[in-house]
Amino acid sequence: MLGIRIGLSAVLIATLACLSGAQAQTKPAAANVRVATMAVTNFTPLIVARDKGFFAEENLNVTWTTIAQGAIAVEAVYGGSAEFGGSAILEPMIARGNGLDIQYAVPTSKIRPDQPDNSGLLVRTNDNIRSAKDLVGKTVSAGLVNSINYIHMQEWLQKNGVDPKSVKFLEIPIPQMADALFQNRVDAVWNVEPFFTIMQKTGNARVLAYPYQDNVPKMDITAFVAKESWLKANADVAARFKRAIDKATSYLMNAPKEERDEWVAKFSGVKPDMVAQMNLPFFTNEFNVPSLAANLEIAIRQKVVKPFDLNTMFWKP
Repeated sequence: MLGIRIGLSAVLIATLACLSGAQAQTKPAAANVRVATMAVTNFTPLIVARDKGFFAEENLNVTWTTIAQGAIAVEAVYGGSAEFGGSAILEPMIARGNGLDIQYAVPTSKIRPDQPDNSGLLVRTNDNIRSAKDLVGKTVSAGLVNSINYIHMQEWLQKNGVDPKSVKFLEIPIPQMADALFQNRVDAVWNVEPFFTIMQKTGNARVLAYPYQDNVPKMDITAFVAKESWLKANADVAARFKRAIDKATSYLMNAPKEERDEWVAKFSGVKPDMVAQMNLPFFTNEFNVPSLAANLEIAIRQKVVKPFDLNTMFWKP
């Protein structure tokens, strides 16, 4: 009997050793992933994936730096200082159309399907600007020239019978737009959350339009992008990053509003009571391809990119 027990113990130990070895072999190698991202609500899945342990489950050490514009995220990715960039969807499209090997890797958010959206065109409350045609001869800020807001602003003006050349555009950083409007240096600004809500709460600004909703309803607005060459060379690491972000995005989509607001506040640095009043984008883990095709058509019409096959922009794990 003793011999049988010793034999069984030896078999059990050997079996456990084999299982342990198999687990060690299947665990992915540790990897560092750098992200350059705008510190806006759309990229909140980053902090969820970190704090809920989704990155750790994939054996990833993910760090991020915040940047001011989507174009800077594209530059960081293309220049090699980040593996992924958190950007609005149009800047990477322009880069791709101009020969850079940038691809959409992971979707993050889309605009709201109904008013109010989480960004919009604001004017002073008491000004007599009621339509696009009232902007003729006025000064407007829609971010950087050739940014997604600027290009959509051009499109929106034309759709409403206004020649964009009849409007003066001034580049102003998003956080400084409120001062520019209230100090009468501009007549309208296209601002985003949280500044969009903050400006309205002063009582001195009102919404003139939601150009995104007018131009391309339900369109994708942000995504994580990467270099196509890097994605091909690091397919496993990229797939693990995508799984973690997708899991975090699904978590946010299904979380109660109060918890979702807490995550947004933690990522963006905006106070929770203000987040509760903000118009958040809709998180998504699927690309709305028709909406991206519509954005490409806008970019072509606005002459910032030549036609190309949009399908080449989508990374396929």
